[in-house]
Amino acid sequence: MKKVTLLLFIFQCSFTFAQFNPTAPWMDNVQKSDSKEATIDEIKSAFDAYWQDKNHKAKGSGYKPFMRWETHWRNKVDENGYLMTPAQMWEAWNQKRERSLSRNEILNDISNWEPLGPFNHINTGSWSSGQGRVNVVVVDPNNPNTIYIGAPAGGIWKSTDAGLNWTPLSDYLPQIGVSGIAIDHTNSDIIYIATGDKDASDTYSIGVLKSTDGGFTWNTTGLTFNNTSTVAADIFMHPDDPLTLWVATSAGLFKTSNGGTTWTNNLNGNVKDLKLKPGNPNIVYAVTNNRFYRSTNGGNSFTMITSGMPTNSGRLIIDVTPANPEYVYVLSARTNWSHQGLYKSTNSGINFTVTENTVDIFEANQAWFDLALAVSDTNPEEVYTGVLNIWKSSDGGNNFTKINNWSNPFQATYTHADIHFLRFYDGVLYCGSDGGVYVSSNNAASFTDLTATAQIGQFYRISVSKQSSSKIAGGLQDNGGYALSNNQWKNFYGADGMETAIDPNNSNKYYGFIQNGGGLYFTNNAGASLSGSIGAPEGEDGNWITPLVFNSVGELYAGYSSLYKLVGNNWQNVSINTSFDGNIERIVIDPSNDDILYIADGQDLYKSTNRGETFDFLFSFSSNITSIEVNVHNNNMIYITCSGINGVVSRSVNGGLSFANFAQGLPPIGRNVIKHQSNHPLNPVYLGTSLGVYYRDDSMNSWIPYDTNLPNVTVTDLEINVLDGKIIASTYGRGVWQSPIPSQLAENEIALLSIENPAASVINCNTNSLSFLVKNTGSTTITDFTVNYSINGIDAGYNWNGTLASLATTTVEIPNITLIRGNSIIQATIVMENDTFSNNNALNIEVSNNDGGQVGVVNTFETEESTLLSNHEGSENSWQRGIPTGTLLNQAASGANVYATNLDGNYLDFTKAYLYSQCYDLTPITNPIMRFKLAFDIEENWDVLYVEYSTDFGQNWAVLGTADDPNWYNSNRTPETANDCEICPGAQWTGTNTNLLEYSYPLNAFTNESNLIFRFVFHSDYTVTNEGAVIDDFVIDGTLSTPDFENTSVAVYPNPTKGIFTVSYGNNSPNQIDIYDVTGKNILSVRNTDLTDNQTELNLSNASNGIYFVKISNEKGQTVKRIIKN
Repeated sequence: MKKVTLLLFIFQCSFTFAQFNPTAPWMDNVQKSDSKEATIDEIKSAFDAYWQDKNHKAKGSGYKPFMRWETHWRNKVDENGYLMTPAQMWEAWNQKRERSLSRNEILNDISNWEPLGPFNHINTGSWSSGQGRVNVVVVDPNNPNTIYIGAPAGGIWKSTDAGLNWTPLSDYLPQIGVSGIAIDHTNSDIIYIATGDKDASDTYSIGVLKSTDGGFTWNTTGLTFNNTSTVAADIFMHPDDPLTLWVATSAGLFKTSNGGTTWTNNLNGNVKDLKLKPGNPNIVYAVTNNRFYRSTNGGNSFTMITSGMPTNSGRLIIDVTPANPEYVYVLSARTNWSHQGLYKSTNSGINFTVTENTVDIFEANQAWFDLALAVSDTNPEEVYTGVLNIWKSSDGGNNFTKINNWSNPFQATYTHADIHFLRFYDGVLYCGSDGGVYVSSNNAASFTDLTATAQIGQFYRISVSKQSSSKIAGGLQDNGGYALSNNQWKNFYGADGMETAIDPNNSNKYYGFIQNGGGLYFTNNAGASLSGSIGAPEGEDGNWITPLVFNSVGELYAGYSSLYKLVGNNWQNVSINTSFDGNIERIVIDPSNDDILYIADGQDLYKSTNRGETFDFLFSFSSNITSIEVNVHNNNMIYITCSGINGVVSRSVNGGLSFANFAQGLPPIGRNVIKHQSNHPLNPVYLGTSLGVYYRDDSMNSWIPYDTNLPNVTVTDLEINVLDGKIIASTYGRGVWQSPIPSQLAENEIALLSIENPAASVINCNTNSLSFLVKNTGSTTITDFTVNYSINGIDAGYNWNGTLASLATTTVEIPNITLIRGNSIIQATIVMENDTFSNNNALNIEVSNNDGGQVGVVNTFETEESTLLSNHEGSENSWQRGIPTGTLLNQAASGANVYATNLDGNYLDFTKAYLYSQCYDLTPITNPIMRFKLAFDIEENWDVLYVEYSTDFGQNWAVLGTADDPNWYNSNRTPETANDCEICPGAQWTGTNTNLLEYSYPLNAFTNESNLIFRFVFHSDYTVTNEGAVIDDFVIDGTLSTPDFENTSVAVYPNPTKGIFTVSYGNNSPNQIDIYDVTGKNILSVRNTDLTDNQTELNLSNASNGIYFVKISNEKGQTVKRIIKN
């Protein structure tokens, strides 16, 4: 109760929300109304005017920080467009608290939220990998293993093991940002935090808070703000007097001499930074946007210093060093926020001299958003700066060297883009960036990422697999697309990750947009790698969050100025016959009828009944639509949420012809997303808001909080997986969370969970059966059902009989099916009498089927039958079979045909193309070896060709061999060892050799593998292309082996044979007999279920005359016998 009481006191005393950073260039042109704070539309108008003649897509332009801010705050304004006032926020919080206390009287609340992360991640495809923004890092002066970080929307976090593990300290507070931290050097339990997001106003500021118990609880101090634009920045404590502190704020520099009880404003203006002179805290330095100030009386008064300083700046930042207390460095940005200069004082800030450096160490015009400066605490001439990247000077700022590159996450010095914080503690340099917190103990020769376990991700949207709640895709602010599978988060693309979607029929296919729908990135293996990308439709620029959604059969739609559908790798304009007023903001497809789509265009709701070809206007609301949901079991019931703290929550029961209020019980808070839970008789509905999650069902007439253990945080998206009984929430600042949902089993209910075999995510080898995973999701035992299926449009059925208990699963096997070589479409529907819900009964997948290769047979690629499987990630497939006619690559090794990346010209930019071998069984082969002819003309180092292998049907791949192997690759460069090899695996062919030469690799390590697949991988980067590669005469060679296997007791007779013969094996008890021809092709296999005790009769009557090899195997070994058929 102490926490709650304190929190209420905070709100009653003072509360502030953040207007956008007042130093942003467009803020000078904001036209405010009647002396009030500017409305969000007034700020947006000024922003649009500023960017009208500028390139907002340029890296470091400063466009994205505002778009993030507007997206976050747009739904937290009143009906006039003003950000929430302290009184409004207090009332909303109070109403939520009261409803939380009384909810058990209304509902048996089962909410129990638990964090899903990301706590850590692996980079599988991002060019700018990171996890979440960090504003400030402070090391406990009494214990170097205790570190605190402040996040712009994730609050304050504490580590007691030097950054290996982090614990949140402010979850019970309404979502706050932290930009400054000070720790009492006489008592580590006393901590002060300067709240708010000083750089981008992602969150509000409530002034300075104080904890006396190590961050377990927080108290207000005497410094609180009474308007909607003041934010606090850095805070420092007097080195000898822990009751004296200074804090920089956008309303001035404040000082306390009594531990925060009272504060005085001793320097008016937007104070961006302050520092104390090392060894003499009476000298205090401070800067506003364009002025440097110096105090000699402990910050009680200040004198402006102009000597040597620029006359007009856009932003200034300071640092000092105990290595020479007389040194003061000031880094300055011009009024257009580009690099102006580094200014240096050697007499304690009395006058300055600009350093000689002329290199653009900013590399951007976004210094109003992020700007950092640090001076070594052991060498006063060693200076570090940060905007996009970190730069280092070893001569006092006269010359700088670039330390890292934001787009090369493989560098040892990588720290992500957008550097907000740099500071030394005891010789160790800490960096806070848009990607997390990084540390260097070797003067920036390398950095270590310490962000792991800090769940500070700012998610825009998430998508959850229909089959499993453990598979999630999501988009993060400046940290790209994240994929969760196998309990591991993968960062599979970069930029700002936005709307995501998971294929409803293949839970390994994840898709995700970047900002403005500028690129669609996808992974075919649940994030294990980036599989490719597709550009926006020509001439289209979508909303900041461009909508993306699948229908039930796996068709993917996106909303720009029109509705588009993805066909292959191209966008097709579906709604060409309908014009909208602006970009489409929301798309929802009726879960029971793919023909019906709803879209939101601002305040207007439209409906299509023909898959988007035409739309009819339905309804106009009072503010922009933020969410649309269709009841799964009654598609006449539609739910709508609209923007603003008083935005409507409405429900229609007549297909959208009219709507009624559905917001009863909600406080005035942002209503972001609404979701309906299917397969429950009470029709539960969930609402994601700026104060957590709310719940309502048919037994209730108002909403109640559904938030046990959920931090007080903005919920940006909700997804429900009914099969697992889970609801998943994305938040803006605290990552992804999950809670159970109420369940009530129907009496008769069945679900088709997945098509298990053939698998959609692998290369199937000679598949001849189907299998389906089925679950009894009802309360009574199931004894029969039917699986109706089709393969490439040919229908069939299978009747199952047995006993399937409630909540049990069974695998339905259908043998003796035939799949073509290549891709096939399999569709399946499960049918049961009196089935309650039909929304979980159908699936369809596309599978790839390969055939077996013959050892010793050379593939010259001369016939259609010699065609290999191929696919790609990126623009389009590069591998082509035919006659090469390039300028350099125009010959075949034998015959006329080859496989080439392009038969008559250069290969494509930004593609990763795969050419697959057949499946090989090497278990009967001695000394197997791969051989092929290759000629290549590949952009040296930047583009590459290499060979991979898989032993698990293509689920996992590894590079075959190294550059040290004879007669193999010609390069071992990696992204870590070279700056011109960002896509190199470390073993590859690159450069030019136009002679068709034979390359070979021994495969002795794979003689125990019965399903071995190889693939040629051709990978090109974003620019510059050559002719590529030509491959011919591919062969896996070797001889059949005959190991000893209690040979005296094994016999085959009669030998020779006309066809029927007997295998006698005495006491060997084999579990398998295989027959191979002289090429190594398996022509007959008999498993243990068909083997008799001591001998088995086999039939070669249909085989050609010749020599065959009979392999008899068990767990102890194997033997091979030769037999002649004549």
